[in-house]
Amino acid sequence: MTTTHRAFKKNFETEMRVNNRKLPLNHFMQETLANMMIGITKTLKELKEPPTNIEIRIKKLAKPVNVDAHTYP
Repeated sequence: MTTTHRAFKKNFETEMRVNNRKLPLNHFMQETLANMMIGITKTLKELKEPPTNIEIRIKKLAKPVNVDAHTYP
C-alpha cells in the first residue's frame, strides 16, 4: 500500500532549539509553530504591523518566583 501525502504551501522558515540543539521539524510542524506565534503576536496592541521575524527564548528558573501576572517586568 502506497501512502500519499497532501502538499501545501510553505510560508515560513521555522527553527526550534532546545538546550542549544536544533530540533528537526518537518514542513507541517514549521508552519504550525509559525502560525501559532503569528496569531498570538497579532493580538498584541503594541504591534503596529504584521511580524516578519519573531524570536522567543524560554529559560527555566532555578526556583519559582511569585509575581503579579498583570505587571510587566
